[in-house]
Amino acid sequence: MRDINVLNDYFVRYLFSSPDSNPILLDFINSTMLDSNMKTFRSAEILTPFNYKGNYEDKETIADVKCITQNGTVVIIEIQLQGNSRFPERILYYWASNYSKLLKHGEKYDALTPVISINLLNFNLDDSNNIHSCYMIYDTINNRLLTDHLQIHIIELKKFKYNLLQPDLNCWLKFFTMKEKDNKEVIMSDLVKEKPIMEEVQKRYNNFIKDRLMMNEYDKRQAYLYGNQIMLEEERRLGIEEGEKNKAISMAKNMKDRNMDLNLISELTGLSIEEIKNL
Repeated sequence: MRDINVLNDYFVRYLFSSPDSNPILLDFINSTMLDSNMKTFRSAEILTPFNYKGNYEDKETIADVKCITQNGTVVIIEIQLQGNSRFPERILYYWASNYSKLLKHGEKYDALTPVISINLLNFNLDDSNNIHSCYMIYDTINNRLLTDHLQIHIIELKKFKYNLLQPDLNCWLKFFTMKEKDNKEVIMSDLVKEKPIMEEVQKRYNNFIKDRLMMNEYDKRQAYLYGNQIMLEEERRLGIEEGEKNKAISMAKNMKDRNMDLNLISELTGLSIEEIKNL
């Protein structure tokens, strides 16, 4: 039986957004809330139902999972496999996009409800040890909360180590950090003992890998993600090379202005004599 990457967003949509997935979805949301000492929810209704035929090339325009709770709070869940230090701005922009859509033309501001953004990142946002961070809007002097309408959770999976979080979220992150070649039966058996809802998660995982149509879409998505990763790595490499080249040119100009020997400049910067003469 095939193994899959459980962070593939097509699989995550299936896991959380299928017609009878509400108990699983609600448990993950509440596990995240409990780890931040936030209030939990009694129910959640999915707003982005899972479709067999996923538009796997349209990642930037849709949330992986979007739902609404019993009190009108909107929760968006996103899986991000790649990013950089500017990623918080992208999260905030996406939160703002969802928040602005809550108010219809002519409605009063009291029609607005909180929007909670939960982001599972498979990369390190910074060099801190924080696995799960929750951000809200506070006064910088007395820490008074301005409004509870903005709540952003960032979960950095690469930093995860067992038993550092509250038990419920800890259990979920054990699931999401499983590698493709791990013995998933053993891991899932242990997780089911820790948390009964994981039995249903295990069933969904097994149903997914047995379904030929879903696995076909999964493979397309994996290929797309892999292509994106290669492209980003190449862009980073070219960016670094261009930066090094510009640095060498700047150094060479300064040395040339000081009438240093061209051969020495070439040796120190790696530029050719011809390139230096043309500066």
